Amino acid sequence: MAIQRWDPLQGLIDLQHKMNHLFEDTLSRSGGRNGGENESTSGWKPPIDLHEEDDAYVLRTDLPGVASGDVEIRIEDGSLHLSGERKPDGSVGRESYLRMERPHGRFAVQVALPPSIEADGIRATHHNGVIEIRLPKRRPRSASRIEIKPR
Repeated sequence: MAIQRWDPLQGLIDLQHKMNHLFEDTLSRSGGRNGGENESTSGWKPPIDLHEEDDAYVLRTDLPGVASGDVEIRIEDGSLHLSGERKPDGSVGRESYLRMERPHGRFAVQVALPPSIEADGIRATHHNGVIEIRLPKRRPRSASRIEIKPR
């Protein structure tokens, strides 16, 4: 068994991180954060799955209640940026809610991409509240023989 040195401050640092996450999550769910947000301070982040296939990487994210027109996907500096907004249900007044857990407001996700992505072939679809982004891999160039011609 390895002996670990006890650090009394580490417990406090861990607690601070947990409390910060709790407050950020609570504020985003209650709508306390809005306006003037950018990607680094957005109110919530949708869950994503990313898997690799033979010819592409596939990213899926759950965005029920978000219209395709309210989502922006862009490739910049080797990263995929997914951002948008889930608008609150305007038919129910805020004071009428007894429980409000579904996040709304601005969201943003950034995923670093490998250099092997063919940016021109990226395609996105939206079906049943799930956005799927296919990121095709560059095809390896086949070896070609170069003939040496006499002068």
